[in-house]
Amino acid sequence: MNSPNPAAGTVFLTVFSADLEAACEPIGGLTACLSPAEAQSARRFARPGDRLDYLASHALFRLLAAHRLGRGFAEAPQLEVTRRCTGCGSTGHGKPAIAGASLSLSRSKGAVMVAAGPEGTPVGADIEHIPDTLHSAFDQYVASAAERGALAPGDIPARLRLWVAKEAVLKAAGLGLSVPPAEVHLAGDPANDDDCSTLRADSSAHPQVHGLGAVFLPAPPGYAAALSAAGLTSLTRLSLTDLLPPLPAG
Repeated sequence: MNSPNPAAGTVFLTVFSADLEAACEPIGGLTACLSPAEAQSARRFARPGDRLDYLASHALFRLLAAHRLGRGFAEAPQLEVTRRCTGCGSTGHGKPAIAGASLSLSRSKGAVMVAAGPEGTPVGADIEHIPDTLHSAFDQYVASAAERGALAPGDIPARLRLWVAKEAVLKAAGLGLSVPPAEVHLAGDPANDDDCSTLRADSSAHPQVHGLGAVFLPAPPGYAAALSAAGLTSLTRLSLTDLLPPLPAG
């Protein structure tokens, strides 16, 4: 069992859904990490790939929460997940939460990402597959005026890096896409794909967002990923071996 360490800063993990599914086979599969309600909810997805991403993201969410809380992986399905919408106050939807840690999850076309920080510390994570084309209104919706002027024509990877950084910040603030991303300016260079490149959110109209940091994270080829937190001084990348029991010898 892992020992809880409140001073451990923020931890994160990015993995392909299929790899997590394979890693969970010895313990009963992805559904062994989920609540019965989550396993049932996955059935609403018609496409197998979408269903797998849902199962993988929620399983990884619970496994990382158990790790963060110093609980055994077998306790992951029993952890109580609550939701509350910051917009309407409903507990039927909104960002998932587990008492004792600050958590964020994301999924996109075969890849999933989860981050965890100390309870009470805003944390937001986002991973996105980089498409071949973007909607013609993408720049107007996502980029501030200054950012639009700095984006090179046709540079889709730079635009996706801007997107994941902004969505991570808005998730950390608890607002999600209720705030148009263009209303947030990121000081720094979102076109720089250096994993150590840190950005700072500037949004005087949204004090929950203003001043939050975002950092690009290692992502599989063809994806962009970012994490936002109130403090980015301590980031640790975990692996599945940190969350799952070792395979039996032989």
